[in-house]
Amino acid sequence: MKGYAGKILRIDLTNNEVADSPTSDYAAKFLGGRGIALKIHWDEVPPEIGPYDPENRLVFMTGPSCGIPGLAGSRWQVSAKSPVHDCFSYCNLGGSWGAQLKFAGYDGLVVHGRADSLTYIFIDDGLVEIRSAEHLKGLGAIQTRKKLKEELGREYRVVAVGPAGENMVGFATLTADLDSSGSNGIGAVMGSKNLKAVVVRGSGKVQVADPETLRRLKRHVKELKPQKNDWPTMLPQDQLKKEVCFGCIEGCMRQSFMTKDGREGKYICQSAVWYETRAHRYYGEVNEVPFIANKMCDDYGVHTRVIETTIMWLVRGFKSGILTEQNTGLPLTKIGSLEFVEALLQMISKREGFGDVLAKGPIEAARRVGQGTEEFITDYTTKSGENPVYGPRQYIATGLMYAMEPRQPIQQLHEISFLTMMWAAREEGLMPNYMTSDVIRAIGKKFWGSEIAADFSTYEGKALAAAKIQDRQYAKECMIVCDFSWPIYHTPHTDDHVGDPSLESQVCRAITGMDIDEEGYYRIGARAFNLMRAILVREGQSGRDKDTIEEFNYTVPLKGDWGNPECLVPGRAGEPFSRKGMVVDRDKFEEMKSEFYRFRGWDVKTGFQTRECFEGLDLADVADQLAQSGLLGG
Repeated sequence: MKGYAGKILRIDLTNNEVADSPTSDYAAKFLGGRGIALKIHWDEVPPEIGPYDPENRLVFMTGPSCGIPGLAGSRWQVSAKSPVHDCFSYCNLGGSWGAQLKFAGYDGLVVHGRADSLTYIFIDDGLVEIRSAEHLKGLGAIQTRKKLKEELGREYRVVAVGPAGENMVGFATLTADLDSSGSNGIGAVMGSKNLKAVVVRGSGKVQVADPETLRRLKRHVKELKPQKNDWPTMLPQDQLKKEVCFGCIEGCMRQSFMTKDGREGKYICQSAVWYETRAHRYYGEVNEVPFIANKMCDDYGVHTRVIETTIMWLVRGFKSGILTEQNTGLPLTKIGSLEFVEALLQMISKREGFGDVLAKGPIEAARRVGQGTEEFITDYTTKSGENPVYGPRQYIATGLMYAMEPRQPIQQLHEISFLTMMWAAREEGLMPNYMTSDVIRAIGKKFWGSEIAADFSTYEGKALAAAKIQDRQYAKECMIVCDFSWPIYHTPHTDDHVGDPSLESQVCRAITGMDIDEEGYYRIGARAFNLMRAILVREGQSGRDKDTIEEFNYTVPLKGDWGNPECLVPGRAGEPFSRKGMVVDRDKFEEMKSEFYRFRGWDVKTGFQTRECFEGLDLADVADQLAQSGLLGG
């Protein structure tokens, strides 16, 4: 099998057993990444299994592009039944841990059971051991990584959980080398298995089917790739530097920051900025506190998006007089300070005092506290506790993406929002670029199914656009290639500035030797998406009555959106207009849902998939199992 190590490592922590299974059992239908992880979950995790049950599968999975330089393809996913919604979920990480797993001879790692005491898994090429991690108990994820590298050697790659994972905080994260982090409660699942870390080193190489074609494609992709800008931050630019994951094309906006006393770590995206404004407001100056707060989250192992919304809820509760420093034990008068965030993270991660109330996020905290604090949860929090960005009040089609995923589907959201923010920056004169209305309509036609998909004044074309984006992004998450580099839907190096949606399938064919074209590649994505849907239906999380967005989308006018504060979007004939102050039309959203179900071949009344849908995707066995439970549409 070209593009694969050929084996999936399986570890039973209850019985201290190590085995492996062939990747070929899954690769032809599901390629890799989330596709294979979904198939393993479907086969091995019955719906009655809970997130913290030993039989829950914790699946670390790479894709065929992982370990190959020049493709930005060394991403890796971790999935399990998550405590956030008691259903299957996933996270996606960068860095080099995934590549090392593949070099060690494994495309993935499946962990089940529960160790009697705290352990870590050691993988060094063919050597696999389950070792005691008692000496690491209570250490942060970054501290654990440093400690294990001191003991074993700096060439090893480490993914670990901090105290939040050990204590099964609902939104606990994983942290790996280069501070790559994975969210959505997967760290809590890892902690529930008494698994502190997985250490890996490998010396192998990934063999590809057509090296010459792949070399040509890598050169072509490098020529087409748009230049990435630096991540905007208040912090001093002279303390920032570019940082790349293993096998990157030529870098992205990913960067690291070094404090004046020599501490260094990743600083990008929401995790970089979530505390910047509050710290600036508290101290009246720009300082290193936001970076330190970011690293504390990585070390304790908590999701910064949930910490951000938790603080927003705490602020409202404090201003109302319901939450006080006395009844919470938190220095609420010092929000924005290092003292406050350190106290908050420690209490949550160790589930001490009021931290135990906050350990499942602000929605559950409001339910437990009561006294009207539920009303403080407005349009800043989604059902997973994360802050909503790129939502349907702004982009319409993203409502379908939010409604059908167990977590924020950020890769799908980016496909629309990145382009539109670039267009808006041009329209407002903030950043000269080539993303005109003509270009974005041409991209809509080529990537989203129609030009009108790029008209955000109408619901027309949005159902098809959502389906096409889901299929492409799921295929990408099977491959797995980086969200900052793929797909290449626009480029400065062609006359029309429109990218090539067939590139991923060409790369896949050159790596694996599979006879696959663009439509075949998307079909793998559609198969994975429909298997995900089947899992969520079986676990009680999907169907027409569950495919919902938060009520605030219908009732609270849009005030602004991430990267596009004026909510400027292309409208009819590409004319700019603002969606600020708008809400989702409930009836039109339901009509769009029905249209989407028809595109998918699902039952419009129930939102359940049909036998015809599954058989068309070579998933007849899935249809058989759903039919036995009365969960098949028709």
